[in-house]
Amino acid sequence: MDVLLKSLTQHSGELLLFLIAATVVLMVWTLRLGLQATRTQARWKDLLVGTRGDSIETMLYEHLRDRLRLEAQIEALEARVFELETKVSTSKRHLGLVRYDAFDDVGGSQSFALALYDDEGSGAVVTSVVGRSDCRVFCKPLLNGGSERTLSQEEQRAIREARSEGPKTIVSH
Repeated sequence: MDVLLKSLTQHSGELLLFLIAATVVLMVWTLRLGLQATRTQARWKDLLVGTRGDSIETMLYEHLRDRLRLEAQIEALEARVFELETKVSTSKRHLGLVRYDAFDDVGGSQSFALALYDDEGSGAVVTSVVGRSDCRVFCKPLLNGGSERTLSQEEQRAIREARSEGPKTIVSH
């Protein structure tokens, strides 16, 4: 132990300078860490207290609640779209109309063939034949775009017209 005390006494000036330098370095380092802690605390304060004064936890809960509400609305809309797509595919939305003169002595294209069917081709062809003294109406069922009954040229044209994207009324003479 005497040797240690003797060594410390001999080098006390150098030891004192070393301790002063270490103290200065530690003080600088402490100040730097304090500044970093202050900046970090300010950032967290800004993050935790929003512009409305809400905490981030409250904001996250609100965001989660809104997201869950929107997801439920999206699911409901997807179900509604599926339902509407199903209804549209079975609705009688393809329409073809051909007007014509059924007889030479009757003009004005009063006779017509009207084809109306869904995406699968199920529906009907309604034909009205107008003569000078009478009018007859016929209805033929359609299945897969065709009929078990014989179709006239005008009825076949009405079916083709219903499939086309062009005009929906054709007058034939």
